[in-house]
Amino acid sequence: MNPDHALDGFRLVGTGTTFQSTDICDMIAESQLFADLEWKDIQALASYVQCYEVSSGTVVFKEGDSGTYMFLLVKGEVEILKSDQDSVLHSIVRISNGKTVGEMSIIDGEKRSATCVASQTSILLLLTKDNYARIIKEKPLLAVHILAKLAKLMSQRLRSVSGQLVEYL
Repeated sequence: MNPDHALDGFRLVGTGTTFQSTDICDMIAESQLFADLEWKDIQALASYVQCYEVSSGTVVFKEGDSGTYMFLLVKGEVEILKSDQDSVLHSIVRISNGKTVGEMSIIDGEKRSATCVASQTSILLLLTKDNYARIIKEKPLLAVHILAKLAKLMSQRLRSVSGQLVEYL
């Protein structure tokens, strides 16, 4: 995704260069995933993200679409939905402030595994796949920190799902 091209229903609030740097930095620092990054790393990451507002009902991404970004939910709530074999959407989870969504597509380049819809007006910080590639080239140590955090997060989620799955066996 090119940050210059607006996503359907997304209103650009600011980027690392147009926002006051402390605004985006504070948003990142308050997140569950990045809260323990050093301030210099938070400042560096802030220059690679864009801040968007989406209204309630906005489809943030659809199952099966190419995944070109992940986001940090700064304010609001989103719902994750999954299609069954008859293409009926079922709610999987509601996600609130401070959590990240869509990380897998940044890592594996596969299509989206679920649909994400804003259940209320929300503020999102987007990290695109292209900007993550820029971080890898320009700030490799930061890229390793981000990748390690994403790997840990996905591992925790997989353990949780495995625990829930055993209940159905």
